[in-house]
Amino acid sequence: MLMLSGQILDAMITSCENAKTVLRQAAIDPSDRKTLNISMGASVAAEFLGRTPEALSKAEARGRLPAPKTAANGRRFYTVEDLIAIREALGIKMGKLPAERAVVIAVQNFKGGVSKSTTGKHLADYLALRGYRVLVVDCDPQASMSVMFDVNLEALVDETHTLSNFLSPRIDEANSLRKTIQKTAWPNIDICPANLGLQDTEWELTATIEEGPTAIAGAFRMLRIGLEEVRLDYDVVILDPPPAMGFLGVNTLTAADGLLIPVPARQLDYLSTIHFMQTCREAVDLVSKFDTSIDYGFIRVVCTMFQPSRTNEAQMLQVMEKTYAGQMLSTPILLSEEIKNAGLSMSSIYEINKPYGSHQTYIRCRDNLNMVFRELEKDICKQWPSRMAQLGTDRLTEAA
Repeated sequence: MLMLSGQILDAMITSCENAKTVLRQAAIDPSDRKTLNISMGASVAAEFLGRTPEALSKAEARGRLPAPKTAANGRRFYTVEDLIAIREALGIKMGKLPAERAVVIAVQNFKGGVSKSTTGKHLADYLALRGYRVLVVDCDPQASMSVMFDVNLEALVDETHTLSNFLSPRIDEANSLRKTIQKTAWPNIDICPANLGLQDTEWELTATIEEGPTAIAGAFRMLRIGLEEVRLDYDVVILDPPPAMGFLGVNTLTAADGLLIPVPARQLDYLSTIHFMQTCREAVDLVSKFDTSIDYGFIRVVCTMFQPSRTNEAQMLQVMEKTYAGQMLSTPILLSEEIKNAGLSMSSIYEINKPYGSHQTYIRCRDNLNMVFRELEKDICKQWPSRMAQLGTDRLTEAA
């Protein structure tokens, strides 16, 4: 019976792998690798640049910027590479100073189906469009984030420089986190991809329990220690943890400077998140016995997949706003078919140019995400002394 079950599973795995190849080719066709083909109008580009369309037009007329690309209908449009070049030409500085360290954010909740990886992917893309240098670290053996960034997971099977090898207490070959980093289609987003080997790493880390407190303390902090090697190279590091609080989950907790907790406005998700927060507290208390420097600059809850027309969700959102008392982002992420459809092509809303539904629905979805992440962006900037001082100066100017 066991042999028969194994054969059935093998056949199912082979069938799924073949289907995955077809789906991937359909999503990314005709190229073998995902490429960015983002184009945006002057108003959208100006918003990400923190300028007005008129200011861009004047800079172009005065020769400070090259003439923009023009569509067949005569409208100006810009690419991600154009935004980077414009910031360079106009001296628009985003992110931290060279001597400051990247802000590490864990998008964490150990209940599945709360839009954790999707939120992390959209956050990474938003920050990239705003001009920040981003590193994504996929800590989930399911590797959803890696798939969305078009990492060839099959090629990682025999690769020694992977996150699973780096975190494994038995393997010394990947002794540098930097070696696990890969480029993505985005010029300012890199990724440490996950693979199924992370599941084995979880078991290996668990085995350190038998080796005593010192080994346990080291196992809990491996990712935190590894990130120190690259924290000067990036502005923001986004961690995508597994939906469980094992050794991998605790590693992301101890490595983070801030937490973003996605919670749908549903009773079961809300109750599960209470348990998640209790478990987080216990894990942080445990690791603090070995490392007293662990502290969060911010903890934010974001309501995800929200449907305001549903009375029960609207009521649940009010409960969340009351009980999370100032720690909740003021704008919920709306449930949108645009996000679902973009996911089918392994993309975010920010990566598609043509909406799947109406243009109005697409614009509403993108603007909603911008509002959510703009609020979180302020929390990120407050972690850098240089930007904190700038924010204080800006507030004084506004008051005057």
